[in-house]
Amino acid sequence: MIALLILGTGGAVPTIDRSPSAAWLTIDGRSLLVDPGPGALVRLVRSPHGPATLDGIDAVLLTHLHLDHCADLAPLLFALHSVVPQSRHLLQIIGPRGLAAYLDRLRDLYGDWLTPRLRPLEVLEVAGGDALEPDDDGRWAVGRARGPTVLEAFRVEHGEDRFSAENLGWLARDRDGRMLVLSGDTGPCRTLEAAARGADLLVVECSTPDELAVDGHLSPSRVGALIAAARPRRVVLTHLYPAAAALDLPALVREHASADVVVASDGDLFEVFGGPPPLPEPRKAHP
Repeated sequence: MIALLILGTGGAVPTIDRSPSAAWLTIDGRSLLVDPGPGALVRLVRSPHGPATLDGIDAVLLTHLHLDHCADLAPLLFALHSVVPQSRHLLQIIGPRGLAAYLDRLRDLYGDWLTPRLRPLEVLEVAGGDALEPDDDGRWAVGRARGPTVLEAFRVEHGEDRFSAENLGWLARDRDGRMLVLSGDTGPCRTLEAAARGADLLVVECSTPDELAVDGHLSPSRVGALIAAARPRRVVLTHLYPAAAALDLPALVREHASADVVVASDGDLFEVFGGPPPLPEPRKAHP
């Protein structure tokens, strides 16, 4: 079983109804906090679909190290340094190469304030192509994707090169073979197309209108081209800047590909179920 609680559907510029990126991903009973942007922790514990306290966070999963995707890392560690949290369970922070050095730089600023009082901490750096599997205690480790529950990282095209060696998207597969793909922030790229091929749910950024398209991000026509190539069963659009959020994005995407497309709102919960095969490719009219 896979479920994704989307806590933030906006970009780096928050609006009254769209917060910066964050999600709560559950795979076969194991949950991870994904890309905790500003305010993610409050939104997580406020949601009826999330943990009641920060003790419920066992792992953090990152796509890249732009602030709208990781700004609540320091507040999380600072909160776990206090006397309130009681969990002694391992906390893993998983992300691209460069993550450990990034956390070291935060500790240069804040010292032991960012050392959890009771919980051991493990930083796990991964590269595109790596697969992670949980052990019996729920600890994620790089493996060969032999088990039924798998997270796979793939490299995407985005512009964060100050702290991390590459930017990642994530593919999650449960014991029943259901598949969720998270694009992270990215422009068009073959690795995203390959990961999204036949996915049960593709959660993909659609940051700007086509006329404002920039490198490292997607727009309606770019998402449409991705869907036409990969044929996912269902598509959820997120990471919307205000100009994109004001548009009928599903209609614009469907100008380029037939698909089940919806726009996410903060607090939406998506569950991944099996279903019929993807829609067939539309027939081209003969001249």
